[in-house]
Amino acid sequence: MGSRVFALIIGIDEYKSGNVWNLESCVDDAQCVRQWLTQELHVPRGQICVLANCEATKRAIEDNFMAHLVNNPDIDRDDAILIYYAGHGSSVHSPRGWYKDGMREVEILCPYDHDCKSPEGRVAGISDRSFLAMLRDLAQAKGNNITVILDCCFSAHSAERERRHVRWTPTIKAVPDDLYSGLWRSALAGSSTDAVRGFARTSSDTHVVLAASRTGASAFEGKGGGLFTRALLSVKDSVPIHTLTYDELLEHIEKSMEGQMPTLVGPHKDRALFNGVPFVPDGRFVAIEPYETDKLRIDAGAIHGVVDGTEFTVHDHNYKGSVNPALASYVAVTVNPTWCLARRRSQTKGVLDNANWARVTKWNNRVPFRVHLRRSFFNLFRRCRLHHALDVQSSHSGSKDGVNIVRVKSSTAADMSLTLRRNQLLVERHDALLAANSRRIIHLPSTESRSDLKVIDAAARFHLCLHRKNPSRPLLGLVTMELYRLDAQTWTRVSGNLLVDGKAQIVDDEKDSVYSVVLHNYSDHDLWPYLVSMDSGGYSISMVYHPDHSAQYAPLKKHQHMIIGSGALDSEALSFTLSNGAHTGAAFLKLFVSSKFTPMTFIEQGVPPSANPKQTHSALEKREPNEKGEMWDSVLACISVVRGDGSES
Repeated sequence: MGSRVFALIIGIDEYKSGNVWNLESCVDDAQCVRQWLTQELHVPRGQICVLANCEATKRAIEDNFMAHLVNNPDIDRDDAILIYYAGHGSSVHSPRGWYKDGMREVEILCPYDHDCKSPEGRVAGISDRSFLAMLRDLAQAKGNNITVILDCCFSAHSAERERRHVRWTPTIKAVPDDLYSGLWRSALAGSSTDAVRGFARTSSDTHVVLAASRTGASAFEGKGGGLFTRALLSVKDSVPIHTLTYDELLEHIEKSMEGQMPTLVGPHKDRALFNGVPFVPDGRFVAIEPYETDKLRIDAGAIHGVVDGTEFTVHDHNYKGSVNPALASYVAVTVNPTWCLARRRSQTKGVLDNANWARVTKWNNRVPFRVHLRRSFFNLFRRCRLHHALDVQSSHSGSKDGVNIVRVKSSTAADMSLTLRRNQLLVERHDALLAANSRRIIHLPSTESRSDLKVIDAAARFHLCLHRKNPSRPLLGLVTMELYRLDAQTWTRVSGNLLVDGKAQIVDDEKDSVYSVVLHNYSDHDLWPYLVSMDSGGYSISMVYHPDHSAQYAPLKKHQHMIIGSGALDSEALSFTLSNGAHTGAAFLKLFVSSKFTPMTFIEQGVPPSANPKQTHSALEKREPNEKGEMWDSVLACISVVRGDGSES
């Protein structure tokens, strides 16, 4: 699931009318804002509508405003909505009766066809009155978490030589009555909108406006972009913006600008940027606490895959989309079942007083994940880049995700062989467990070496999680899993235990069948269970069940059982379905158990990882290494799925 942000982004350099001079960096600014949303705030591309140059006519802007925002069924109330405009601003004399106190200048945004004829008349831009009415309609439908960013201005610069660098143009042909013909349908002259006087002068409960310049001032641009947009993007690269209110953001923008004074309007100026919607906790981070003078206690241990020598970086916060540089690096020196002690290796910048989170940068897995690249007559350059990238990773003992990966020359020595195709990777699995229980060959979408490496990294982490087990096996035979099919209406069992010797074959009958897992604890210890589903067809790892960190007692009591998929609010049933066109598939259910609670969600991949809880101080009290009685173990089951007519095999 992507970030709950939706955006309409408009950038116009080239104008249809010969009376409007062209700009040079508005489209680039719009693309930079789009990249910020997609790459850093993780907004899906389908939630962003970009209109550039000739795409941004007045009709197209209004139509996309309605279709992409107001009438978009995917937008829930109070989702974050961004409207960004970079282009010319202008003004037109108001018609008689537009204002009660006589004729004044009306501020307008200039679409691509500004000051040109259209079937409805001459285009006189999008007036402040129309725009405010549009935002009222949007807020009524979707809530007032609306941010408007305008990199333009509405008055000329006094120096003629600066004119070509100013995002303002005079309106030559449009007349006051053209404002009426282009008025938004809910913006009726003489109504309560009579008070509307400018885009950045009228405060409305419907939205917040960040504008490039104050009333009567100019907004400048150069080849490097608009001064305002460039300052805005520089702030998000230098300051953790998840903590900033709009007021605080404006202060940082002002410090980054010279010769231009931006402005902020709206009653929600003290609200966090986008009301905090895109800044969700990142599940890859785990909590830390100081331990003695030079060590940290980190909430990750052997159950997570940590070994002696696993490396971490420490950070101020754990939020996505907000700059979060590494403050220091640490290496695990004492590994316990659910936590470890790490000693500082280096300090890069800043101080550690506020450091609360750590992230694995190198797992230090003893046995590397081995990859073989098959020869191919196609994509020679792509294969060479991938060949080089794997060799570089091998020399540095780790991939981008910190897994030890090496390239081998023979498939017989590999865990995975890759053949590059035009728009995909052909993946052949040589790992015995995968080859015996799932499709040996799969095809995954990939078009470039960067996405090839992501597939390899995901496969390597999947391999680590799949094969992770406690070598001492303290709970062998004492913790078991059972799988039952349920009636989808009554949630009662309609089958016996489908797991036989750790394997089950079920049929995708296309009837939305659901299943429950029963965990049995025959040991003398109360246990904390964590159940993950591992999709061998796409290397995703998702948490099926994770106990509440605030629970006082372990949910899997000694000599008792518990049901996952009971129908309770916190116990959703499982389902196993095949993708379209597939006739077989396989997944693994892996159960981790521990005698002490530990956050496990950061092992997820291929799905948005859940946030790891920041436990209370009492829960993170200093524990001595090898705390008596602490243990962990795991149980693995393979689920094979076949397409059929509804009969269970």
